[in-house]
Amino acid sequence: MVVRSFGNTIAGFKDIFGKTGARASKEYVPPPFSATGGNVDALAPGNGYKYHTFTSPGTFTVSSTPPTATTIEVFAVGGGGGAGAPLGSGGGAGGLVYHTAFPISIGSYPITVGSGGAGATGPGSPGTNTTGGKGTASTFGGMTADGGGGGSPYYGDGISGSPTVTGGSGGGYSTPSGTGSATQPGLNTPFVPNPNFAQYGFDGAPAGDPIGGAGGGAGAAGSGGVGGIGRQYPAFTGPLIGVPSLAPLSGYFAGGGGAGSRSTPLAGGLGGGGSNPGSTNQGTDGVTNSGGGAGGGSYMASRAGNTSAAGGPGIVIIRYLA
Repeated sequence: MVVRSFGNTIAGFKDIFGKTGARASKEYVPPPFSATGGNVDALAPGNGYKYHTFTSPGTFTVSSTPPTATTIEVFAVGGGGGAGAPLGSGGGAGGLVYHTAFPISIGSYPITVGSGGAGATGPGSPGTNTTGGKGTASTFGGMTADGGGGGSPYYGDGISGSPTVTGGSGGGYSTPSGTGSATQPGLNTPFVPNPNFAQYGFDGAPAGDPIGGAGGGAGAAGSGGVGGIGRQYPAFTGPLIGVPSLAPLSGYFAGGGGAGSRSTPLAGGLGGGGSNPGSTNQGTDGVTNSGGGAGGGSYMASRAGNTSAAGGPGIVIIRYLA
């Protein structure tokens, strides 16, 4: 036994650091945090964190934790919406969710990664136009990042909108007087309010003439035929999360799709939103695993019976201190 005088810091220091042999071997060493899962499993890029990146559904499994409370960061984006046809409005981006201190314990956590909404097929005659498909949601631990709303077709052909334009971020609307509503701000009520939790999604824009509406993004609504910008997260750039194809986005996710037009090129929102290249071409798909909305195409491209662009699949990323 070591006897110490109360307040004697030197004695305390010797007591802690002077232990040897069998006594030292019995000192309790807390277990480290250990977890597996993801298409990119426990990548440690050298910035002090480990990353688990899910580009498809899977399970995050925690096998050990320290005795003190443990939290992780969770970043999720739903799949982007597809574009409508013809002269289709752009698809809305998937909703974006970010929790900076999600409490975690030993166990298995199923993860869903949202798929992008399908593009609409161009009709052969007026009055049979179709809306792009809604993206599906990404989920983790009771949190939902909703799929983006599909873009509407051209209103001049007798279509007055569709409920599928509603989504995490809204798809571009088919008339000059409406918008595709964003659902994400009203979701995940058990986590609101919480200073460690945030979620984003903005409305799609109404149509103009001769352009469709642009899809909303996680950072802003669509406007003037240009898709709404996404949001930037430098902690989740392509190289850090192990998805090189996302490197050109510089950490932006969930951009809205640009609107379709008769001839004018219209850009998608920064963050993977598809664009409308103009002329007689169809729009481009939302970037894979960005949750970007699809870009609308030209009137003639979809009128010929082609399929409009599809939304980009979403993603779920978990990180914690290494």
